[in-house]
Amino acid sequence: MMSTVIGHRGARSVAPENTLGSIRAAERCGADFVEVDVRLSKDGILVVIHDDTADRTTDGTGRVEEMTLEEIRLLDAGSGERIPTLAQAADLAEELDLGIVVEMKEEGLEDLVVREVEGRRAIVTSFFHESVREIKELGDIRTGIIISSLPISPIDLALEAKAEAIFPRLTNPNLFKKAHRVGIEVYPWTVNDPDQVRWLRRLGADGIVTDDPCAIRKAADEPVTNVEAGECQYYPCHHFEEQDCTHCFCPLYPCRDPELGKFIKTKRGKRLWSCVDCALVHRPMVARYLSEHPEATAEELKRVDRGGDDAS
Repeated sequence: MMSTVIGHRGARSVAPENTLGSIRAAERCGADFVEVDVRLSKDGILVVIHDDTADRTTDGTGRVEEMTLEEIRLLDAGSGERIPTLAQAADLAEELDLGIVVEMKEEGLEDLVVREVEGRRAIVTSFFHESVREIKELGDIRTGIIISSLPISPIDLALEAKAEAIFPRLTNPNLFKKAHRVGIEVYPWTVNDPDQVRWLRRLGADGIVTDDPCAIRKAADEPVTNVEAGECQYYPCHHFEEQDCTHCFCPLYPCRDPELGKFIKTKRGKRLWSCVDCALVHRPMVARYLSEHPEATAEELKRVDRGGDDAS
């Protein structure tokens, strides 16, 4: 099954970011959605720009919140492109049959964003999870929380915000498994390497946020296939006899059970839990039990492996 490709800031590797030209480039590359960032101008208009100043992305200077829409429209965002309003970006995305992901870069934009995107194929996201929750309370709109680290319970954060999706910068296999268990989709960002796209799809990514939809579209469309035993290019790989798998990451990691693994130090001195020699979750009886009891602990699985009461 194909993965959803989301052009980051349009298609910022192909055209000036957060512009109408970048949205058109994303469509030509085969993106399914375009992601844009929104802020508020001095006169209360939602404009599409990432930074809080115009310095990096235009030929002008100054804080966006201190500039009127008329002043913002005079700025060159690259190759003659202008900074669009959210209304212009959403209209163009709809005209091109693209969905739109709107990232709120500030708090307090909720009402205005809902007015622009309600009824469209849209997802509203933010690092401000309270704002995401408020969007859900204001309208029937898909939402997502953005996270740049891996907090203790990202799933709980999404559920508390009433979000349907998580947009993480960092991921691990457990994030995908736990999210999908409660119906939450996962869209990692920002991924520009086709091999990384293939790996994330094996782990369960529902889509990919990328600067260059042209470069990853093919990889996103490839079917996810099992890895032949002994041929997995990813570390750690156990290479157990007759093992074919989509990925071999233990859902208990890091279990920190001294019978199953140990802490090691990397060459850079980082303390890391290693269980590369553990075969517990690959044993048929244990694997079957784990699939039926996804919240099982290492102790439970060890009892199952020994043929204890938990195996019944």
